Amino acid sequence: MKKIITLISVFTIGFGFFAKAQYIGIKDLPASVTEDFSFKYPKLSKVDWEKDGKKYKATFNVETYAHEVIYDQKGNIISQVFAVPVANLPADVFNGVKKNFPDVQVKEANQIVENGKISYKLNLVDENNGLERILIAPDGRIIKTLITEN
Repeated sequence: MKKIITLISVFTIGFGFFAKAQYIGIKDLPASVTEDFSFKYPKLSKVDWEKDGKKYKATFNVETYAHEVIYDQKGNIISQVFAVPVANLPADVFNGVKKNFPDVQVKEANQIVENGKISYKLNLVDENNGLERILIAPDGRIIKTLITEN
């Protein structure tokens, strides 16, 4: 029985190792992905690409803000994550934070676009440097609390 458990553990770890994303070069991307990306971001020269299964992820900066775009094999965007200045968040997002977390400040913000829907991932900090990460809708409705560290 111990041998079977050991073999299952070894195979599980082995598959986990090979299933991780791999950094790739632009020449390893499908033409549909490079065409769409080049059209949308023609002036970018520093882009890191990863392949994770059948998905392709581009990580890059626009000005000083980190961006991430995930494509499928056909060149369709699956999701986008953009760091945004806290001051540029919609007023309803700030109102939702103050209503649900009255004693915190928004320290970092990311806009997420998936399937045409926008949400924001926010890092919130209280006066004791406790951290909350939340996912919030543009209308200020809390979608999910991702992490709480005090």
